Amino acid sequence: MARRSRLVLMDMDGGVDDVMALALLLTIPAVEVAGVLVTPADCYLEPALSATRKLLALLNRSDIPLARSRVRGQNPFPALFRKDAFIVDLLPALNDADREGPPLAPEEGPSFLIRRLREASQPVTLLVTGPLTNLAQALDQDPGIEGLIEEVVWMGGALDVPGNVDPFMEPGHDGTAEWNAYWDPPAVQRVLASAVPFRMFPLDVTEKVPVTPDFLRQLARQRRYPLSDLAAQAYAAVAWSGYCLWDVTTTAWLARPELFTFQEAEVGVHVEGRSQGRTVRQPGGRRVQVAIDVQVEALYRFLLSAWAR
Repeated sequence: MARRSRLVLMDMDGGVDDVMALALLLTIPAVEVAGVLVTPADCYLEPALSATRKLLALLNRSDIPLARSRVRGQNPFPALFRKDAFIVDLLPALNDADREGPPLAPEEGPSFLIRRLREASQPVTLLVTGPLTNLAQALDQDPGIEGLIEEVVWMGGALDVPGNVDPFMEPGHDGTAEWNAYWDPPAVQRVLASAVPFRMFPLDVTEKVPVTPDFLRQLARQRRYPLSDLAAQAYAAVAWSGYCLWDVTTTAWLARPELFTFQEAEVGVHVEGRSQGRTVRQPGGRRVQVAIDVQVEALYRFLLSAWAR
């Protein structure tokens, strides 16, 4: 019996890695994309929406519903990070022709999420490569959607490694939190309090996959393929900063689950104080599946193959 396609709705925040995660998601044969939601967390909304529309048009997927969100977290990302959305939107690989992409859906944020879940023909996997705010608000507005979600696949948190919130840029924080969790800690708490199956890709695993000079050279050598050209240009703009394939690694699990090692853990989150946004192992906390390892070289090979189109 053929395995059914996984129906996936992606909630992303429009950074370099988010856009390339969408570019990867659209190459996975066993995935049907139910929609894309762009959240103004690690991006400025308008250029992130524009880049997303151009990418969908480039891949002839203007049939995929696209929506924006205007939700806000309690700890905004620095402008230094968010500006990358302007770079992605103006990359040559997305602007070598006029591409409009799909129109925006009439609903925004949580309302779009609720409608797409309600309309789906089967339970939906939520791929969240930004904060969990849209889902948390959607659960508050319509608790019945819990049963419509196959699982949440989230790039976020840090359990046994330091966070990536820099105390120098965020005075008063102790540096233990990961940014997607720190942007809206109560949203993490709300989702963990639900019954929705939850799969977490923390910094413990995603920072094992950096954007290396060798990986960029290999992408450049297959620039004849539009997605490799886009990836080479996009990651070259940010590689100087110690950039990792956080969101792409998370998305790759949907195609190559055998490359990952998981463990079940009881998890909680700090919602206030100097460690707000810190995700922790917490006895009696929510049981989730946590990615703890990945076959790095095999993952690089998979990405090069997937983007050779």
